[in-house]
Amino acid sequence: MPSGLLGLLALLFVAVPGHLYLVRYERHSLRERPGAAREITELFAVGTFGTLAAMAGVLVLAEAVPGLATLEGAASGAAYLRAHPWHLARSGILALTVSTLACAALGELRGRRNGGTWSNAPGTVWSELLKPSRGEADPEVHILMDDGTRVHGSGHMVSDERDPYFRDVALHHPIVIHPADAEQPQPSDADYVIIPGGHIRLIQITAVRTHRH
Repeated sequence: MPSGLLGLLALLFVAVPGHLYLVRYERHSLRERPGAAREITELFAVGTFGTLAAMAGVLVLAEAVPGLATLEGAASGAAYLRAHPWHLARSGILALTVSTLACAALGELRGRRNGGTWSNAPGTVWSELLKPSRGEADPEVHILMDDGTRVHGSGHMVSDERDPYFRDVALHHPIVIHPADAEQPQPSDADYVIIPGGHIRLIQITAVRTHRH
């Protein structure tokens, strides 16, 4: 098998479970980004651990279940691949499935139990309050800026700066902006708006319950 294809398969086996982990974790918390490098590191760390654990489990299972690649067979290399290609294929698919499900479950569990721990930066409670709780949609957020401008939208993201002056808040559509010198608020066509933390005087947050039928 070409080395390029092997590298692509390895990336798939690591990235897919890691991505599912982050997706399930972040659905229970405000999408606060600590930085792309750290997020990618976490994705690959979790994905690698999950895939290696799943592969180990499949190799143990193969000793009792026919049709799966055994440790001895996999160690023999290309000869085993040519003789039993479907054994490796079945084992790979099973390992990827188990790893993906396990990482998704881990992200779900961590998001529900520890979703608020990331918001313990000193000097602010914005992160905790802007995070939707279980059974709630993104909260409605009213922001009063230091020049009197009022901005209304749905909570989307908050930056992770420790100093509240640099802790920006992002809102998503529908967005309404009411300049201080205007009589009527002005709906915005923008999908997102970012308010610099240093210009925020007051934040009002209203929880939005999801309606289940």
